[in-house]
Amino acid sequence: MEIKGDNKMARMTSKMIADINRMNEASRRAGGLGTRVDALEFGGVVTPSAGTLTSGSVVKYSCAPVVGDNIRTLAATLLVQTVTKTVTTGITNPDFPRNLVVKGNDANVTGNVVINGTDVLGAALTETIALSGSSAVVGTKAFKTVTSIVLPPYAVAGTETVSVGVGVKLGLPVRIYNINQKLYSNFDGSIDAGTQTVGAGVAFSLYAVAGTLNGTKIVELGLFV
Repeated sequence: MEIKGDNKMARMTSKMIADINRMNEASRRAGGLGTRVDALEFGGVVTPSAGTLTSGSVVKYSCAPVVGDNIRTLAATLLVQTVTKTVTTGITNPDFPRNLVVKGNDANVTGNVVINGTDVLGAALTETIALSGSSAVVGTKAFKTVTSIVLPPYAVAGTETVSVGVGVKLGLPVRIYNINQKLYSNFDGSIDAGTQTVGAGVAFSLYAVAGTLNGTKIVELGLFV
C-alpha cells in the first residue's frame, strides 16, 4: 500500500478490503473491518446495529460418583395385593444428584413407580417411571434426595418385588439451556466425550460420562452459565 506525501492513506483496492474483511468472523459480523477502515478514511461509515450483551460466569463442578446400580436407593421390596405401597423408610439418597433406575424381579411386574424427593436446588421433585418386568428402566430427572417411593400392587403373586437404584446420568448444579454451555469435561484426569442432556429445568440438566464410574474417579465439568 502506498502512502502519499500529505500523510493521507491511499485508498485500498477492493481486494485489499476483501482480504481484511476475511481476517475473522467477528469483523464480518460487525460490517467488515476493511470496509469500516476505508469508510472511516473516505466517508460513508455505517454503524452496525447494537446487539444484546449479557454477563455470565463459569462454574466448575467436580464429583466422584459410585457406579450405577439397581438397588442403591431402595433394596428389593415386596409388593402388596390390589393397593399401592408407599415406602418412606429404608431409602438411601443418591451419593450425588443423578437419575434413578427402577427394576422388577420377574416378567409379571408392571405399573408405575412414583418417586418423590428434591432436586439439586432443594425444590420438590416427582417422577413417575413405568416398570417393564425384570428390565431396568431409567428415569430422566436428577434427584438429590428421595423422601418417598410409591410402588404399584403386584400383578400375579405375592413374590414380586421392585428395587430402585442410581443411574449413570449426573445432575448438574445449574440449569443448562443448551449443550454448548459445557466448556470442557474431564474424567479420571482425561478429556471425556460424555453425553449432555438439557431440559425444562435443573433436574433435566444431566451429564453421563463415557467411562465407568467407581466412586473414586473424578468427573470435572466447566459450564458457562
